[in-house]
Amino acid sequence: MGHPAPPDQAPALARPPRWPRPGQPLALAAPAGAFAPEALQAGLEALQELAPVLTVRAGQELAGRDGYFAGNDQERAGHLQALLTDPELGLVMAVRGGFGCSRLLPLMDLAACAQAGGCLLGFSDLTCLLNALASQGLVALHGPVLTQLPRLDGPSRHDLATLLAGRRPWPLSLAGVGLGPGLAAGPLMGGNLTLLCHLLGTPWFPPLKGAILLLEDTGEAAYRLDRLLTQLELAGVLGQVAGVAVGWLSEDATPPPQLEQAVLRRLAGLSVPVVRGLPFGHGSANRLLPLGALAEIDGQAGRLTVGLGLA
Repeated sequence: MGHPAPPDQAPALARPPRWPRPGQPLALAAPAGAFAPEALQAGLEALQELAPVLTVRAGQELAGRDGYFAGNDQERAGHLQALLTDPELGLVMAVRGGFGCSRLLPLMDLAACAQAGGCLLGFSDLTCLLNALASQGLVALHGPVLTQLPRLDGPSRHDLATLLAGRRPWPLSLAGVGLGPGLAAGPLMGGNLTLLCHLLGTPWFPPLKGAILLLEDTGEAAYRLDRLLTQLELAGVLGQVAGVAVGWLSEDATPPPQLEQAVLRRLAGLSVPVVRGLPFGHGSANRLLPLGALAEIDGQAGRLTVGLGLA
């Protein structure tokens, strides 16, 4: 029997959002899990170090709580939609990821958000929202959340500082370990492996035919990573992409070897460029990666170049 196929349309290159400009406020959003006040404060202090004159809008909505979520679904969806469609705002940055963003997908007018052009930054649980915007034709930024800022490395902090200063940090070339073969280019899509698998079979699974697929995760045992990648393979996803870029698989700079071995075993047979060990994910390195924009991957040289055409 043949494998069931995911949506086989190729993602078109997305247009740039309204890039942050000096003098515009940065708005904080809490579309996912609840967070501790001290984690919020530490993130705000790190943000002030990066951009001392930046105005930060942290509304009362951030104080919402509904079990382990930062407010109920309608509250979180409404707040995020309002931020993304506000033309006075610059960057919209998530306080944290965790869980709950996928519950917002049917509650938001994603086409209206994309049309408005707001610039959303986050990763992990926000994978579903970022890819939804990119699928609607708007570049969205896979990168650090506020509570990750205090432990970010210098290059990752520099990316964000550059963006907030009104400049583009792209094109950006990132070094990893190449698994070959060859060179490929396409729209950059993907993000958290678990979230992508959770979207399979839903209307919000992103179009990945011809895309450069980002993958990262944390807190997953080797056998679970194997299972998740097998799910993508059986669903026909891995047979459609133009290349695969693998970031951090845990919060440690040197992950347990069994994690990388599990991933390498599942990706070794692909006939597209694969690069692992790239600086994005849940650890101290999380470079700014524009989803929906053109990227190039070199499996022999072990290099991923993102944001082509966004300078």
